[in-house]
Amino acid sequence: MTVIAKRKEKGLKTTYLNFDLIYFIQLKRIASQFSQEELSFLMGRKKGFIADREAFKLNKELWLGDVSAMAKIFDCHTVDFFRSIDGSPKEIKLWAVQSKHKDYIQYKVFQLHEDEPMVMLYMLNEVDPLKRHDENEQATFRYHARIELSHLMMEGFFDVGPKTPLEIFKVCRMRAGHLIKAGFLELALAEYLGEVEGQALKKYKHREMGYVYEVQ
Repeated sequence: MTVIAKRKEKGLKTTYLNFDLIYFIQLKRIASQFSQEELSFLMGRKKGFIADREAFKLNKELWLGDVSAMAKIFDCHTVDFFRSIDGSPKEIKLWAVQSKHKDYIQYKVFQLHEDEPMVMLYMLNEVDPLKRHDENEQATFRYHARIELSHLMMEGFFDVGPKTPLEIFKVCRMRAGHLIKAGFLELALAEYLGEVEGQALKKYKHREMGYVYEVQ
């Protein structure tokens, strides 16, 4: 831990359990090379869902359903996101800082104390998702996402009820491997959103599954 000189930051008060959970999710996300937006997409959530929680600016905790969805995305068990926190305080006050450098993003999270210097709890570096792939790679990933989606459309994949982003991602990745990237798949899906019945997809928020895609 790094101790920083005392500062007058307001910070966010949250549970230690929530802090610990978000920290482990961030570790898994970066290790899996998913951007915050890509993980939000695969969960069927809005673009800023993960970014809002990793920023520790608002007291937005995760539901068990969110953890279950991430367990499927990371191919692990829900218990892998939790650890024993006996002896830790029930609540913790946090101050998070995100900064961009040449080709990476740095995340720092500090614990704030009323009359003591703040302590850095962790620091993580992530390759900037916007700089992760060159133009040729981007074109390749976009092409394969479009190809796999066109196959699914022709095969009637979307004709039998709503499909979650994760379901679509897993089928496409099973066929084309790591040529399928979540961000480019989301862009390709957006190209199919339209108003012509039977020829396009609609995207809507399902009560239980979050955002889903289905034939018009």
